[in-house]
Amino acid sequence: MAFSLYQEGSGIINVVFTEEVDLQQRKDAVDEVCKLVDNHEPTKLLINLSRYINKMTLEEQEIFGHYLAHAKGLANAKVASVTGFSQASNVVVEAVAFTQGYQVVNFNNEHEARAWLQGELS
Repeated sequence: MAFSLYQEGSGIINVVFTEEVDLQQRKDAVDEVCKLVDNHEPTKLLINLSRYINKMTLEEQEIFGHYLAHAKGLANAKVASVTGFSQASNVVVEAVAFTQGYQVVNFNNEHEARAWLQGELS
């Protein structure tokens, strides 16, 4: 499987991509996250893209950006993305999703992303 998903005791939902990832796998990850979302609690999502290989075409990245922006379980989520030092592989997805109301903050490392999700960084 191209991703692993787990929820911490603190409530942070973690998605870690570790190999070649295509459009369907990214959609599958979103669907799995939405199953874990508790609509009564704020959703905190930590996505680690620092070790994945993007196999989506530009068109598929746009499609996924729309899909991400309209995922009902993520409407009010606080999302941190760990991209390492290369954000280019996800920039189209984020730009398309952002124009439709989805917001994510990128970080170079997981420690900073986790601190931001927990309110330790502003």
